[in-house]
Formats: sequence, C-alpha cells, structure tokens
Amino acid sequence: MEVQAHGNYYEDLKTRQITGLSKAEYDALKDNGYTSGMDIMKGLLSVNDYSIKTTNGNRIDCGDILRRRQENEYHLVVAQWEQCGDNKVFYNEYTFFITPDLEQKLWGRMNYNLLAEYVDYIKNIPAGKEAQQETKTERTVLKNCVTDKKALFKIHPKVDSKKQRRVQCSLNIKELLKADIPCYQRVIRETVHSPSRKFNCN
Repeated sequence: MEVQAHGNYYEDLKTRQITGLSKAEYDALKDNGYTSGMDIMKGLLSVNDYSIKTTNGNRIDCGDILRRRQENEYHLVVAQWEQCGDNKVFYNEYTFFITPDLEQKLWGRMNYNLLAEYVDYIKNIPAGKEAQQETKTERTVLKNCVTDKKALFKIHPKVDSKKQRRVQCSLNIKELLKADIPCYQRVIRETVHSPSRKFNCN
C-alpha cells in the first residue's frame, strides 16, 4: 500500500545494511521454518533480532501486544521522518537495546496472562456497531484495570463498527530516553517519494 511505502523503504534499507539482502530476498528465507515477529532474526544472517519501525513523531507502534510481550531481547530500530512536499525525509535513527532486565520498566505488572485475558475479551466482542457501542464503557474500565501507568508500553485496543477486534501496543521515544533505556542515536538523511495520506470524506 502507498501509505506504507516509506516504512517498507526503510525496512528494506536496514535489511540490506545488516544482512546484505533486500527485504524481499530476506523475507523469502523466513519461509524455511523460521517463525518470528522480528523483521530481522537472530541466526538468519544476523547475530541479533531486529524490529524496525518508522514514526512521524515520538510514538512507536509495536504491533500485536501478545507477540511483543513474548519478545524480551532485541534491537528496536526507529527512524523518525518528516513530510517535505511529496517526500518523506528520514532525519534521525535510534537503536534501542531491549534486554530481559528491562522487563519491569517496559511492562510493569502487565504479565502475559493478564494481557491474554484482556485480548480474549476484546476478540470476543461481537462484530458490528451495536456491540462496539454497548461495550464502550466496559472496555474502558477493563483497559484501565489492566494498564500499568508506570510501564513504558501502552495498550491500544482496536474495536471498530465492523469486524476489527485486536489489541496493539506502542512505545514513546522521549519516554524511552527518559527511562534510560540503552540506545544509540545517529543523524541520517534518506528521502522516499511518499505523498501525504489523503482521506475520502464522502
């Protein structure tokens, strides 16, 4: 999709830097028995696991919360970009070194079983707008009960008026830095043609 072009561009760039292969070539190798949520996997042309993300600010969208909760040692690469006309310009890159000893800072009391119960509740909300509206208050209460406000990971349930029923999570660059999560930062300059997202208002 065009709206994901910049993310795919940067993931391809980093994959080439780390493995020597394009993203497409590298992903083809994953079909041979490898199962991982990582973009680049330890043992497959890399000595580390890598999760590669891009952001137009400080929020880092980290995908499915249960999959992410099971990952405790990897390099989180985040490239920041800004819109310049029809181009997105990457100007800053962080590599955060996630290790098991950071679990308390990252997740607090949000253990896997607690999150799994919450995800199960969200996934079992019936499809349609009626159930979406009827469960709104209960969903908010449950989210507040599950959330550890001191944790760096944030919970993002996705419940729309159709069939979407999932729970994702995110981090924040400024909060990671403030919490002294080990990282390496470098200035970059990469440009990709990617016009601003346009919405159909009909």
